Amino acid sequence: MTANIKKIGFLLIDGFTMMAFSNVIEPLRMANYISSQPVYSWIISGFAGHQTSASNGVQVTHTAEIKHLFDCELVFICGGYEAENLMTDALKGIVERLAVRDIALGGLCTGAIALANAGLLANQSASLHWENVTLAQEQFGNVKFLNHIFTIGDRLYTCSGGVCALDMTLHIIKQHFGREIVEKIQDMFVITAIREPASIQHLPKPKTLSHSYAHVIDAITLMKTNIEEPLTLADIAKYVGISERQLQRQFAKQLGVSPQQYYLNLRLEHAKNLLKHTTMPVTTISMATGFFNLASFSRAFQQQFHMSASDFRKAL
Repeated sequence: MTANIKKIGFLLIDGFTMMAFSNVIEPLRMANYISSQPVYSWIISGFAGHQTSASNGVQVTHTAEIKHLFDCELVFICGGYEAENLMTDALKGIVERLAVRDIALGGLCTGAIALANAGLLANQSASLHWENVTLAQEQFGNVKFLNHIFTIGDRLYTCSGGVCALDMTLHIIKQHFGREIVEKIQDMFVITAIREPASIQHLPKPKTLSHSYAHVIDAITLMKTNIEEPLTLADIAKYVGISERQLQRQFAKQLGVSPQQYYLNLRLEHAKNLLKHTTMPVTTISMATGFFNLASFSRAFQQQFHMSASDFRKAL
């Protein structure tokens, strides 16, 4: 293989997930090993000091200052669980400047939020970790956040994190250097199959439920994906394939609450997250969680959390 070295940059955000970061950098390392010559080089940068702390507490040392990211062909924004860390003015400015330089950009785990905050994902699709999709969709209504493991657009790469970063990186390497090198990486890493971008993220099942209550699990999954426009009990029962009475009995036996109360609890928890992580007005949050008027939202929130939505936000 003729050397055509691709320079990759990693901008680490405090609390970034080590698994996603490693699942990008390790395939690049293996590509170099298999090729017997460098085909990739990379630099690691961050904002504060000489190191950035991952979510597991490991301190990763920077190998270059942020200014050197502008010499790269592709820069990954490495996010973590704290989505607010992806929305700082400093990060937004850097992402905007990288985009102006026509540098390809990637978002790992919650990294897509930084790209959306800089306006780069307007009217486009992106992948994001399932825990953050609903919240991000409320904040960036002009972005279509997908439940896919990763999305490749026009010089934009977004990934839901974890091992999905490995699938995406192998697709990128294939784009750069072809199928043969990727197959050799698969052999070295003992990877039986590479998933396609449209593969759906695994949504966790409620741990308290036994497999014999698949209808309840399906109903909860449906509720979680219909927060803004709540479904009726009849709609949910029809979708999961049992009667309303059967669904009510199964919820009562397995969870000790009615389907309606469980659904309401989900919506109120989402409202609490929006109050905590966004600056959206309470009125907007009430609509985003399926309440037709502010009064009914305020009453439900007070009953659930024993304080008003405004007081909850002030106490943060």
